[in-house]
This record gives sequence, structure tokens and C-alpha cells, in this order.
Amino acid sequence: MDALASDGIILNNYYVQPLCTPSRAALMSGLYPIHTGMQSLVIQTAEAWGFPLDVKLMPQYFKDLGYATHMVGKWHLGYMDDEYTPTYRGFDSFYGYYNGEEDYYNHTLKEGDHSGLDLWQGVDNVANETGHYSTTLFTEKAVSLIKTHNSSKPFFLYLSHQAPHGGVEVPLAAPQKNIEKFPYIQEENRTIYAAMVDSLDESVGAVVEALHQARMLDNAILVFSSDNGGVPWGEHASRGCNWPLRGSKGSLWEGAARAAAFLWSPLAARGRRVSQQLMHVSDWLPTLYSAAGGDAAGLEHLDGFDMWRHLSQDLPSPRTDILYNIDPVANIAALRNLDYKLVLGNAFGGRYDQRLPVPGGPRPCADLDELASSSKAGEVLRRFYNVSRIDLPSQWRVRATLQCGQGDGEDTNFVSGKPPYLFNLANDPCELHNLADTETEVCLRAKTAEQWLALQRD
Repeated sequence: MDALASDGIILNNYYVQPLCTPSRAALMSGLYPIHTGMQSLVIQTAEAWGFPLDVKLMPQYFKDLGYATHMVGKWHLGYMDDEYTPTYRGFDSFYGYYNGEEDYYNHTLKEGDHSGLDLWQGVDNVANETGHYSTTLFTEKAVSLIKTHNSSKPFFLYLSHQAPHGGVEVPLAAPQKNIEKFPYIQEENRTIYAAMVDSLDESVGAVVEALHQARMLDNAILVFSSDNGGVPWGEHASRGCNWPLRGSKGSLWEGAARAAAFLWSPLAARGRRVSQQLMHVSDWLPTLYSAAGGDAAGLEHLDGFDMWRHLSQDLPSPRTDILYNIDPVANIAALRNLDYKLVLGNAFGGRYDQRLPVPGGPRPCADLDELASSSKAGEVLRRFYNVSRIDLPSQWRVRATLQCGQGDGEDTNFVSGKPPYLFNLANDPCELHNLADTETEVCLRAKTAEQWLALQRD
């Protein structure tokens, strides 16, 4: 992934929703979850609801443009009836699972009183893959779709990997060959987590190689995005880490919503950079639709912005606001306007407000760029550009590393008091200094937001 990211556009000011179902809803619809009823928590196993059927989804837009559309991996937008599942929502094919997680090897899930096999081809259960690692299965399916694609039609693939998701019901798991690469970490779960990411990295390399072999890479747009922040601690801890940002998945802090993402494409005239353009996961639908030749002017009803021209030509972002969420059930909300972020309420009673440093030991040597260059994706890029070596941009990791600013340290945490909270993210991206009592003019917006939240509860 580093090879592609450093050769593409690293999105360093990019936001998703704090949880997986809301993020996927925003990605697929181009709408904030408050506009589709998907803003409160996630769809639990066997719950009888799903993404509204009257809302058009991303694959349906691409089918309008003549694309073959395929999905592999995690759905998590509902399956109470067949019509809520991927092949009824615009995808020509689906291979994956419906719920938020599944066992990595036997592909079952037990949650409360509900249990069963959750691996599907379309709407048919797949019962013969026990013992096969899900990342490997999803990679093989994605590669097969690329190899067998009829080149007379354009190709859209949504590959939604399970890795490195983990939790109580589904323990962390990875192939032993990947685990053995990380003896220096010396923390069991963090080692397994690293191995899961390594397996994901291998998958990206295999997919890129398949695209190159199919002669599809020179006209491709590849997007990588997380769906929410990591879970360093708590009931669903995966040993993911959001350092130096505050908070965990599910909260309204930057660690939950400011996500890792990049775009790689030969079609982007101004590529190879670390971008500070403000962007939200809902922007991908109009952005990719526009890049594929669609008229984004007809998508003005969406919350997402068409970012294609801005990304490909390195123009200022048209976006000035990010709505993290408004959840009247949990009584929380957060909004960013320009550099200022306003937070109302305490998600989960403030249990996930801390900043935690990276667990385990670091790599013993600074060979990360060499690893990226020698990776499968690095090898493909050398063949693609017909060069003997990929020279990564100088200091790209430094430019992509978030600095918290003055007064930062591993023991520095903002102690949550009574909301509202106000932060200047340009100066304080790690949310260490609450300005609510000093920036009174900006904080007047809290009154309006609090009144709106109260109306939603009535």
C-alpha cells in the first residue's frame, strides 16, 4: 500500500463516519447518514432493518454508465430481505458476508442468541470454505473477476476487506507466515494485528498485479479508504491505534473519523503528493461518477462533493464543512467548519476519549521505503513505468505524519468536562485544548446545534 500511496495522492485531511455501517452508507449513497436514518450505531446480527430501498446506490449510478459492477467482502447495510442485499442494489455479483464481522477461518458468527454461517455468493450460502482465510478468499475472488472481465464494458469493483477488524465475537487471526514477520513487536495481539494488515497489503499487491496483467491499470482509478478509526482498547479492541489522535471508533474525536486514504491513478494530472484538501467519504460517489464520465451536476441532491477536478488538478477543496454525526439517540453531535470543530455530548459516557501510544516495539531499522519498493505493488509499478527502480518522493512519510503541536507528549490528554468542546484543528489536530470558554463568538454556534439536537429528541 505504501508503494501506491507514495506514488499517488495521500489524503491527509480525509474523514469518514465513526462506525462501519454509517461509513458504508455514506460511501454507497453520497449522503450523510442523518439523511438516510443510518446515523445511530450499526446494524446488529438479525436486526430487521437495512439501508432504505428508495435511495440509489453507487453501483446503480455506475450501471447507468454501462459498467459491470462487482462487490467482494463486507456489506453491513442490511439483509432482512433479499432486496436489501448487494445483487438487488446494483451489483452484478457479490461474494462476501452480510454482517459486521465473521470468523476469519470458519466464516460463522455468533452474536447473542443468533449464530450461523455468513458467507454468500449472491444470495446463496457458501458452505465449503471452512479453513480458508477470508482475506485470501476475497483476494482470489477479486483477482478472478478482473481476469474474467469482458473488456468491452468498463469495470467497477468494490473490494471491502474484513481485515483487520476484530472484537469479542471474532478474535484476531492471521496466517502463521504473516505473523512470523513481526517478532520485534513482542505484544501478542498487536503482532497478530500487524500480520492481518500485512495480509491485506499482499491482497492489494495481488489486485494491482491482476489489473496490470489485464491491461486495465493505465486507465484505472484505485481508491483505498478505512471505514473508521481503530479500537485500541475496550470490548471490541483490535489493537489498532489512532496515535497521535484522540479517541476510538464510535466516538466523535479525530481518532474515530480522520481516516487513512489515498488515490492512485494515471488519470490524475497532479499526482504524487500529500494532500491537505478537506474530503469526506460521501464525496467518493460524485467524484468517481464524474471521473467515469458521468455528469455530476445531476447529483446536486447529494451531500458529497465532486472532488475529481480538485484532486486530479490539485485545486482547493470545495468542501468547508464536515458533519461527523448528529445522533439524537446517543445525544451527541459534532461539526467541523473550516478549521473549527464543535463537539456536543460525550459518546459512550467518555470511555473512549483518551489518546494511547502505539503498543509494542517498533521496527528495528528504517527500511520502510525499501520494503515498499520491493513489494508486489512496487514491482508492478516498475513494470508499469518501465523503470528499474521506483524512487519514492523525498520525505513523503514526514509530510504525511500528523504533528499535534506544542505541549504534546505520550502522557498528554485533554480531560473531558462539560460540553460543548471547541477545537481549532489547524493548530490542535489532536484536540488537546478546549477553546469553548475563550472563543465565545465561534462557540455561539453551539447554541443552534444544541437546540437542533433537542428538537430531534422531542
